[in-house]
Amino acid sequence: MQYCPLCQVKVAGSKRCCPLCRGKLTGEPDPQSEIFPQVVAPHRRARVARRIITLCVLIVIACSIQVETIWHPSSNWPYLVIAASLCTWLAVMLGISRRRLLMQNLTAQALLFSILSVAWDIGTGWHAWSIEWVIPILLLGGVGVLLILKLILHVPMVDAVGWIGVLSILGWIAPIVLMLLDKVQVKLPSMICSGGSFLTLVILVVFFHRYMRDEAARRFHL
Repeated sequence: MQYCPLCQVKVAGSKRCCPLCRGKLTGEPDPQSEIFPQVVAPHRRARVARRIITLCVLIVIACSIQVETIWHPSSNWPYLVIAASLCTWLAVMLGISRRRLLMQNLTAQALLFSILSVAWDIGTGWHAWSIEWVIPILLLGGVGVLLILKLILHVPMVDAVGWIGVLSILGWIAPIVLMLLDKVQVKLPSMICSGGSFLTLVILVVFFHRYMRDEAARRFHL
């Protein structure tokens, strides 16, 4: 039977990696001890969707370059079109790859759009709207959406606490750091984001500390 040295558990059947930590297994696989049926994931539709979306993005980029070359050879708008197309493609690809992991998907999308907003702000001359408005709204809004989904979909707390905790920590620390560095002039959104995220984090620690401890032990092998 296979064994995971990190999780210190025996793994039945024949697995390529540990189902808990995705780490490398030791020992010999034992297909006869398999307790779960083999399920073939329907990856074909996802591959087709990725190819169609990639094709559409490439067509948009090619058309924008062609139009700029023929009618407006001195304008810069095709660069904005290309950047927007690539950002859309990246967000959709991330959404497709994490479509079955809703909590993880929303957390990753919030972080991705935060990074992209900073990139757009820098690319358009830096007016600080990304760190003053977009990032606080995305981080605190992400925490709120995760909490609502946890209640509506009855997601087990053990599966939700890690992603809520990640956005809460970032929503608490990031605005404080930006304000201490005097990078934001409009401080109200950052203060609301930091306060709301800190309150959420306190609630998690007080009422769900066991789940947070278990999640930390599972993620970091503590």
